Amino acid sequence: MQNKGLVKLFALLFGLVSIYQLSFTFKANQIEKEAKTYAESKFQDSEAINDAEVRYLDSISGQEVFDLGIANFTFKEVKEKSMNLGLDLKGGLNVILEISVKDILKGLANNSKDPAFNKALADAEELQKD
Repeated sequence: MQNKGLVKLFALLFGLVSIYQLSFTFKANQIEKEAKTYAESKFQDSEAINDAEVRYLDSISGQEVFDLGIANFTFKEVKEKSMNLGLDLKGGLNVILEISVKDILKGLANNSKDPAFNKALADAEELQKD
């Protein structure tokens, strides 16, 4: 308990650095939502919406969009510093991997022809169905 102050200092620094890093992601997402809203207000066709959104983001890439008080950042810099969200976080991908234990065991046994092994696999498969 002697180093409570040091632990609190590191926790505070860690929190500040985390907020700093995440602020770029929040700002980039906010600007991308604005671009999407702008594009949807101008066009109805999905391809035209995507093109307008890309053009909008490209047009502001050199403009200062984020002011932290100590530094100003352009959209391009904000986007480079933001976290890359995977498809699972964007809601674009949902995959379930189903593995057959029987096939794995056969593969590990080099497709053994041993009758006792094959009977044990068949019995186990039968018990799983119940």
